[in-house]
Amino acid sequence: MEKAKIEENYIEVLEFGVNTSECNEKYAVEIPYLVEVHSVKSVTKLPCTPAFIIGIINFRGKIISVIDIRNFLGFTTKLVEVDKVKKVIVVKVNDLELGIIADSILACNLISLSEIQKNVLAAMNFNSKYFKGITRAGSIVLDIKNIMLDEKIIVDEEVI
Repeated sequence: MEKAKIEENYIEVLEFGVNTSECNEKYAVEIPYLVEVHSVKSVTKLPCTPAFIIGIINFRGKIISVIDIRNFLGFTTKLVEVDKVKKVIVVKVNDLELGIIADSILACNLISLSEIQKNVLAAMNFNSKYFKGITRAGSIVLDIKNIMLDEKIIVDEEVI
């Protein structure tokens, strides 16, 4: 009984870093959505895709898209070079899998829901449906379900 009560008040997350020359940003994804941290040898660039889509990879025989979460969230407009991508956090919602670029894996932590600051990013005019909040350590807890179910993730264009 006590274990169930603890689990209700905490979430387990994988924290990862995305580094640029301007800053180092920390993100967190909830463990139930995590499939794997995948080391990649190459990412194939795709034409006619939004700037946040870096390209595609072959992940265990499946082709999945790889995104730059900073670009998707509107934190930057700079493009990531495909040859710089070395790690991908593979997440899954329903039958949809997606890769998120990562430069470093920081930790796997149990975080109290009461420690997550929920309205910080909304006050900064970012779309709060993509975030659960920010931890005291400064990691942005992503709402993977809302990100993956967002219509802009699905690219349905034809090249003529």
